[in-house]
Amino acid sequence: MFALERYGGSSRRDVAQIFDNLRNDGMPPLVVVPPSQPVQRTSAGTYEAVPEMCAESPAYYGFSRTFQAISRWNERKFSRKIASLILDLPLLGLNDPNDLSTPKSVREAMIDYLTPRDAV
Repeated sequence: MFALERYGGSSRRDVAQIFDNLRNDGMPPLVVVPPSQPVQRTSAGTYEAVPEMCAESPAYYGFSRTFQAISRWNERKFSRKIASLILDLPLLGLNDPNDLSTPKSVREAMIDYLTPRDAV
């Protein structure tokens, strides 16, 4: 959410976004923003998870789409490649030592999207 304010763009629920950092602000040259959690507004005005997404953990959803966006970015011949990713764990909600499901979901997304296909 801070990256969108700082580098432009608007929140997306379907894809991760990659921004060139042209601000010379000490942050990495490329900033990757994961998609927001897929929620919808109910008739009561509250928000709930999109029914099709209830079986998929929010962490898996966000990270899998982030890795997909990075793969698409790296396939473009004219762009800088993304070879490493810095994660701000507290900002992503991954710093709760009692939460085991979120790190497991992130690990699953990493295996699904970062493992070379011939290694599977």
